[in-house]
Amino acid sequence: MRRGDAMRLGAALLLGMALAFPAGIWVAGERGTGPSPARQPPTAMRAVFSPDVRGDSYVLDQLRQQVETLEAHCLATREMCAEARGARERYDQLAARP
Repeated sequence: MRRGDAMRLGAALLLGMALAFPAGIWVAGERGTGPSPARQPPTAMRAVFSPDVRGDSYVLDQLRQQVETLEAHCLATREMCAEARGARERYDQLAARP
């Protein structure tokens, strides 16, 4: 390969990369999959640096939703009712912590 051919090949590769990078970002752009974390209100986020997640209001809210879903499943199907009662008791213990 001659020097001139190598220069043309290098220039073509650089031009290809310069076009492919923005095209890749455009193709992989946000498709409306939901609100980004920056758009959520601060109360909907967990305190990431909290040493005790059991007292975190976000975690407790998520646990409450899971317990309510389990209880609704128990009412609808009469299955997993013991688990639902246990989950409710444990959630109430965690929620009552100071």
